[in-house]
Amino acid sequence: MSSVVACARVEETDALGRRIATVLEPGDLLSLEGPLGAGKTTLVRGIAGGLGVDPAAVRSPTFVLHHVYTGGRMTLHHLDLYRLGEGASTDLLDLDGLLDGDVVAVEWGELADLERWRPVRIGAEIAEQRGRVFSLLAEAPARLRAAWPAEG
Repeated sequence: MSSVVACARVEETDALGRRIATVLEPGDLLSLEGPLGAGKTTLVRGIAGGLGVDPAAVRSPTFVLHHVYTGGRMTLHHLDLYRLGEGASTDLLDLDGLLDGDVVAVEWGELADLERWRPVRIGAEIAEQRGRVFSLLAEAPARLRAAWPAEG
């Protein structure tokens, strides 16, 4: 299953993130997959805003690996596996602990085996004219599929 939504502007990516946030529940793991510059951090910024966290606080965790955003209806953990590379080990990340009552968004989630946590896999791509395209890459919970915009 692949539902696709195009976002021509940053504001549209933010709105998509906010829409996703409305249906997130504690224990949700989002695996954000795609190349550099595809809008993964911008999407997380929208998710944070939708959870009630100040979106201005959201920065790419590429160099620090993990940012924690509190103050919203749930804590949002924002991870980035880019620096860990292909076959990244998640042993030190304590995903079980992070997912206990919180939401986790992992940029470059395709670099690690996250399947035991049943992630919602969201693809991000750069489209022509510098727009962004986001896709649900695999079966996702019905509540997330229902919140996903219609194809277009």
